[in-house]
Amino acid sequence: MSLLMDSTSSSLLLCPPPYLTKDETGALVFDSSFLQKQANLPTEFMWPHGDLVHNEDELKEPMIDLEGFLKGDEVATAQAAELVRTACLNHGFFQVTNHGVDISLIHSAHEEIGKIFKLPLDKKLSVRRKPGDVSGYSGAHAHRYSSKLPWKETFSFGYHGDDDSVPLVVDYFKSVLGKDFEHTG
Repeated sequence: MSLLMDSTSSSLLLCPPPYLTKDETGALVFDSSFLQKQANLPTEFMWPHGDLVHNEDELKEPMIDLEGFLKGDEVATAQAAELVRTACLNHGFFQVTNHGVDISLIHSAHEEIGKIFKLPLDKKLSVRRKPGDVSGYSGAHAHRYSSKLPWKETFSFGYHGDDDSVPLVVDYFKSVLGKDFEHTG
């Protein structure tokens, strides 16, 4: 928080930094667009070394090759499945090679999601994730931290396959972000 002391009185005014604003409910909201224009990382995002986990070991997340799986090789499929299981239990993530996803599709996906994060804050907040829901925008999760903030924002959505009662990804993007984002889904 920024502190402002009036030299003519003993009152203290507290005001949030410009990258934290309040929404219609009074909750603090992280505005990442402000931070993108800054030359230096604000101190609220710098965590003391004592709060950080120190580990001399380099994280060696598993690399999972799906080539055998895609070719129908049962042994390679079993090995890949075991690597995924172990990675999820030990790390929570892994890298995949030979997955068959076209690199141009991956680049396009990055471009599209970048457009979402560049939207004005009020538009992102209009599609905010509701409590108990998995889909929508979420900012820095400032409510979880008292003095230090994680620098992140997310946009999540689910895919529900052929279930006609739940809209597909295209319908979701179009319904929450508008026709301009229909192709994002």
